[in-house]
This record gives sequence, structure tokens and C-alpha cells, in this order.
Amino acid sequence: MSLLCVRVKKAKLQGPPDKFNAYVTLKVQNVKSTTITVRGDQPCWEQDFMFEINRLDLGLIVEVWNKGLIWDTMVGTSWIPLKSVRHSEEEGSGEWIFMDAEVLMKADEIYGTKNPTPHRVLLDTRFELPFDIPDDEAQYWTGKLDHINTLRIHDEYPLQDDVQSRPLPFAASQC
Repeated sequence: MSLLCVRVKKAKLQGPPDKFNAYVTLKVQNVKSTTITVRGDQPCWEQDFMFEINRLDLGLIVEVWNKGLIWDTMVGTSWIPLKSVRHSEEEGSGEWIFMDAEVLMKADEIYGTKNPTPHRVLLDTRFELPFDIPDDEAQYWTGKLDHINTLRIHDEYPLQDDVQSRPLPFAASQC
């Protein structure tokens, strides 16, 4: 199990400042977290969220919403594949994520987004490393995790030559 750390930093929204009263939702593995609501076209949240992840083949869904009197409207959405998230002990400066208007679905799962909007949000996403291991071991395991995350289910591995052509021994029959 991995610990996904997300810091929602700020956003740049296109439109008049008095139009927006925005918040961000983060969704991963049927868990949803929400920031506070902030007014303006450049809201700043600086809020931290943590998620326990056991499926790295999924993604983090980020949505920016505008709070309304009767109902809220979505400003934009983005899908971040968990395989692309870095492993680190330290917080980073973040990355600007461009928001789209729609999600792409396949077999009831989101796999991407489409139709770009002019809005973007600054997020720092990382998988936290275990605390109580030495630095060289942490680097070793980070490399291993990165390698595992790049593997695909359909990858094939060649068998060793000495095992490949050897027949199986016959077992004695009890009949």
C-alpha cells in the first residue's frame, strides 16, 4: 500500500474575480476530499490531503467547482495517472494542471479528460516514502517502484534457457 500526498496550492481561473467562489475536489479509489471555498479568480488553498492507495493502475481525479446559491457548477476537471506521480520524502514546488471540460470513461472507469478550458490549478502530488529506512535503501526502493509502475500486464519475460526445454519428471502412480 502506498501513501499519496496531494497539496492543493492555488488556481488561475479565467473570468471576472467576483464570478468565482471556488473549491477543489480530489477523488481516488472511491474516496473524495474537498478544499475550503475561496473567492476570486486566483484562489489560494494550500491544503494537504493523504490517500492510501492500493491500485496504481487508477488515477487521481481533480475537479474545480464554483459554489452557487442553488447548485454548484464544475469549472474544470483533470485526470492524473497514479503511475506518473513521483516518489519523494519532500514536498515540491508543484505542477500546473490544465483543466478540461469533460471526462473520458471506459467500462465505468475514468481514464482521461477532454475539451480544454482556460483554467488551471497548481498541485504538488507525490507518493511518500517510508520514514524509517536509510537514504540508500529508500533510493533503491524508489527505483524499484518506478520500474514496477512502468510494467504492463501484457509484458512478457523470456524464460531462462536451462529451464525452458527441460521435460517435467514423471511422478510415481499410486493406482
